[in-house]
Amino acid sequence: MNMTSGRVAAGLGLWVGLWCTPAAGFIPADGILPGVPWTSTASGSRTFNGQPATFTWGFIADGTSINDQGDFTAGADFSNLIASFNSSFGGSPGQSDLTEQPWFTYFDQAFGRWAEVSGLSYVFEPNDTGQTHGPGFLPGVLGSRPDIRIGGFNMDGASNVLAYNFFPSIGDMAIDTGDMAFFSNGLGNHVRLRNTLMHEIGHGLGFEHTSSTTDALLMEPTINTSFDGPQLDEIRGAHFLYGDALEKTNGGAGNNTVADAFDLGVLSPAAPLTIGADADVLSQRIEAGMTDFVSIAYTVDTDVFSFTSPVPGQLSVALKPVGGVFANGGTPDFNANASNDLFFSVIDVDMVSSLAFVDDESAGFTESLDGLLLDEAGEYFISIAGLSNSTQMYRLDLFFEASALLGDFNGDFAVDLVDLSILAGSFGLGSGFSLSEGDANGDGVVDLIDLSLLAGNFGFGAAVPEPGVGLVMVGLLAGVSWRVRWPIFRV
Repeated sequence: MNMTSGRVAAGLGLWVGLWCTPAAGFIPADGILPGVPWTSTASGSRTFNGQPATFTWGFIADGTSINDQGDFTAGADFSNLIASFNSSFGGSPGQSDLTEQPWFTYFDQAFGRWAEVSGLSYVFEPNDTGQTHGPGFLPGVLGSRPDIRIGGFNMDGASNVLAYNFFPSIGDMAIDTGDMAFFSNGLGNHVRLRNTLMHEIGHGLGFEHTSSTTDALLMEPTINTSFDGPQLDEIRGAHFLYGDALEKTNGGAGNNTVADAFDLGVLSPAAPLTIGADADVLSQRIEAGMTDFVSIAYTVDTDVFSFTSPVPGQLSVALKPVGGVFANGGTPDFNANASNDLFFSVIDVDMVSSLAFVDDESAGFTESLDGLLLDEAGEYFISIAGLSNSTQMYRLDLFFEASALLGDFNGDFAVDLVDLSILAGSFGLGSGFSLSEGDANGDGVVDLIDLSLLAGNFGFGAAVPEPGVGLVMVGLLAGVSWRVRWPIFRV
């Protein structure tokens, strides 16, 4: 990464320059596609893009040789990163546990941010075997050597080049320790250092430089501290290569089946459910705290979500493709809102039967469903997929309108002892009563008919309590057997 201007360094994906290739959207590194970056790490293997990946990362010891391919100095370079950061951040030279050094947290946060927004996971590896940093790739080994080895040396003094990183499958990163005054500046929680690190991590994941005339992006060749971390298109790129964060659930199996569905929670009229809202923005600008990003990466990718309907009612769904429209690399505006044509289906409580299939719109337009009847309480499912091998971020919104549940006098979507108490308080006292006072059938009188309607739905929408003495007495008084389940009445 550069502070102002620079050059392109050749060989093995080394990047230190200002130049970038015009392209639409995120740019994968030359030679990566059609292929899979990082088919193997110390933590396991992967066979196709869109699968999650776990990387180990760590530091080489000071004095370890660095192969910079002659791009900076004619002679050999040796890492002095640890001593440089200790000196600039007030670290302790005698502390061998680097996680206790005051500067470690900023490296950890940089890796952690990529993990928050994608299918990536990063684990610190404290050990290293001391081989030369850079080309001459040696794979990571758990407990021995990290996948991503970080060192540093004085590349070109202050300014100009800040750092470089090799493309997959070499994850090694080098920091210019001649720029410690820049890195130790504490503004924005050390955003200068963290954005440099997150940019270089992006190269290690397989991203080239990018450029936009309308939006600021992390993978542009010159550092920008007006934002914090990966921006929307870079998150989309991470999803293309490593999936969204939900692909890490269920032991890495993701939420691709009904059995592994991601639970969105209880859906009610007062509480619509939404996922993917952080990607529904007007530009590529992403704030540091945003983590709600989901996408369909390929035709083999299916996202399944579950939700619980507490009572019968009507479901409405909006599936909105998002990603933004922006100028990139001098090409015509790139429309990331229309990179894949999405569709969805609603699956019944039996986990098999389809209640609705929706594929009415072309790419870039919201697929919607209005007023689908859910005729019983229970757990339902939404399955989302796409028609092409292109990553599409999306926002999913679920809305609900409850059917009237006779006997639910207090409107909590359950017929229980509270409702019985309401009815008992008005029972037989005259006329002019309302639903909230126990008049289930709306005739203005609270009588045996209302009691029988309540009895038919008693326990619906909630766990049925054991009948107490008061419940038995009211049941006997009314001449109603509480063992009889009446039909559920809905209006």
